[in-house]
Amino acid sequence: MIQSILLVDDDADDTELFSEALHDIAPSILLFYAKDGIDALEKLDKMQELPELIFLDINMPRMNGWECLGKLKSSDQYQKIPVIMYSTSSIKKEMEIATSLGAINFISKPDNFTSLKNVLMVATGVK
Repeated sequence: MIQSILLVDDDADDTELFSEALHDIAPSILLFYAKDGIDALEKLDKMQELPELIFLDINMPRMNGWECLGKLKSSDQYQKIPVIMYSTSSIKKEMEIATSLGAINFISKPDNFTSLKNVLMVATGVK
């Protein structure tokens, strides 16, 4: 089971729901937040232990998810961290782009709390 996650998302409501859902299914998983790609890279640089998984939104200010994914996957230090693109978009082309850039998955943000918990259970390996 995953022990730590970095959620990169500029939407406070989505971040709060994600946090609540994760806490419901696995309160022991550490959750770190970043509000955009620049914030994520700065936080990763300061972490003593890197997260085991990154959920990365696409549409964010300053540095979007695509740019951040590119930087993560071209970095010797961060390229091995699995990244799941996590967006309101469900466009098939974006799913293909995500995997071609090195993301392990592309998940459209679920529209209800139960679905979000189910997505997180699969992504984190919680039974």
